[in-house]
Amino acid sequence: MVYGTTYVHYNPWYRPVMYEGDEGHVLTAPPVGHQADALPEGGEKVTFEGQTYTYADWGFWQPSGSGYVVVEPPVGAEVSKIPEDAVAHDDEGEDTIYQFDRSYYSKSTNDAGKTVYVVEPQPPEEEIDTIPAGSPSFLADGETYYYVDFNLYVAYNENGATGFVNGEPELGAQADALPEGATEIEYEGVTYHQFDMVFFEQVEDENGKPFFEVVDSPGDDEVTEIESS
Repeated sequence: MVYGTTYVHYNPWYRPVMYEGDEGHVLTAPPVGHQADALPEGGEKVTFEGQTYTYADWGFWQPSGSGYVVVEPPVGAEVSKIPEDAVAHDDEGEDTIYQFDRSYYSKSTNDAGKTVYVVEPQPPEEEIDTIPAGSPSFLADGETYYYVDFNLYVAYNENGATGFVNGEPELGAQADALPEGATEIEYEGVTYHQFDMVFFEQVEDENGKPFFEVVDSPGDDEVTEIESS
């Protein structure tokens, strides 16, 4: 499926983000499920476990009908390079994991002695000890969600240990107020409110009191493409 947001294709791909109340765009891979009549230029052929992929625009493509579709990165496949924007996650005693959008890689050397990057599964949920002052937050179904470095976190308390772990509100979660910095979008006559990857729709209870409910992303199969000049 196409992830819950509107992607912009302008050699290469971008998606909208919110950070400290400001809206912007970050480099991303093409969304899984996106289809195209032709492959992007400069792709790299990747063969893994009997399957052939084309690694292009930092995504993995396979034939689909008369065209091509973006598929989930095959865990264990090797590619020759990753974006310079990939973020290195270093854990003491563990190999460095490089993250780009929703893909993860480790650095290795193949049998020919060349440096390659191996697709890795998504690591366990990330934990942080504290929330930086001024981080956007909102309340949904009694749970407070904090927005830090493009990720949402919720507090946890297990066996005396406390901190914050990745988490997003479930579909149907209700909020009395929108997060600060949420943007309003229109799709097929319906108004949605987007905060990073979370979408809200304003509804009313039985007494006519308005509130906001977490809903599926509008136009889940829609991808906006902007032709490059």
